Amino acid sequence: MAMDDQSDNGHRDRDIIQSLERGITVLRAFAEVRTRPTIADLASAVGLSRPVVRRIMLTFERLGYAHQYRGEWVLTPRVLEMGQGYFSGESLPEIAQPHLQMVADRTEESTSVSVLDGADVVHVARVEVKRIMPYAVRVGSRLPAHATAMGHVLLGALSADGLEHYFEVAELVDFTPATMSGKAALQDCVAEAREQGYSLSVEELEPGMLAVAVPITVRGRVIATLSSTSTTARTSAEALLRDVVPLLKATAGEIAQDYYLSNRENGVFPRSE
Repeated sequence: MAMDDQSDNGHRDRDIIQSLERGITVLRAFAEVRTRPTIADLASAVGLSRPVVRRIMLTFERLGYAHQYRGEWVLTPRVLEMGQGYFSGESLPEIAQPHLQMVADRTEESTSVSVLDGADVVHVARVEVKRIMPYAVRVGSRLPAHATAMGHVLLGALSADGLEHYFEVAELVDFTPATMSGKAALQDCVAEAREQGYSLSVEELEPGMLAVAVPITVRGRVIATLSSTSTTARTSAEALLRDVVPLLKATAGEIAQDYYLSNRENGVFPRSE
């Protein structure tokens, strides 16, 4: 008997609901296309036929997650319900938020907690002090791991196999002349971030942008990264290393401790010391 086809995470393909997978893909496309996309815009973004995308959007409309006006679609506030389970009182974003505010107040710079998702880092908590990028960075925003200090730290926490898989799936695009787009150079950068416990990014994603990041480590496992972002017009790389990195490391330790204490009873971490 032939074995069932399996997806990358080990589930049999026959166990996957394709229509649900397509629906979520279309829903996620709203973060990539223009503000009020048409069916044609969405179909082009996700690579599905217009009739399929139309049925998906009509379903979302019936459920109250989307609304159309003159052929253009918008999501409704009901979509926010989908993320509520992630933002529970014991979740990393909720625990980290007051710590982020403290760092932002002291540094007067934007501060984030991010996690690795595929080839990207995703902001799960953020305090925005000054807009320093040409586009808004919000909770849920994704940035390429290879071009960010947060990504370098998170890639440094991967196993050898995990890092090799990253290189297989990641598209190492040059955003600026300083972007770490070569595999060998990025491997060296990641190893350095792992060894020194922080990463400094100088104009790798955007000209004039500086960022530092440190790991948030709970019981020997890196669960996220804490970062601070500024510009060359406001500060220097040397000042970030001297003044901000020690603050981030201390704060990351406090977040890790609070997260562990909040989750040790629910099975996330073993109770034995």
